[in-house]
Amino acid sequence: MYINEVATIVKKTLVNLPASDKLSHEDNLYNLGMTSLMSVNLMVELEEYFNFHFPHTALNINTFQSIKSIDAVISEVLSN
Repeated sequence: MYINEVATIVKKTLVNLPASDKLSHEDNLYNLGMTSLMSVNLMVELEEYFNFHFPHTALNINTFQSIKSIDAVISEVLSN
């Protein structure tokens, strides 16, 4: 699992969200104000950091809903 790295990247990328420094792994990022453009920026940052690409099947709102959901996809892809 890469949850600590994911959390760091999320907090850095979404620094303009209210209380971004206090995000829990389960917080819904969209409910906190993340926009679709922000999620694309986050995706790019994560792909660059982990040197991989999100599969097309993972490019949906559920994947980027929380730090935990992002970590689940990254962990699955990198373990294969």
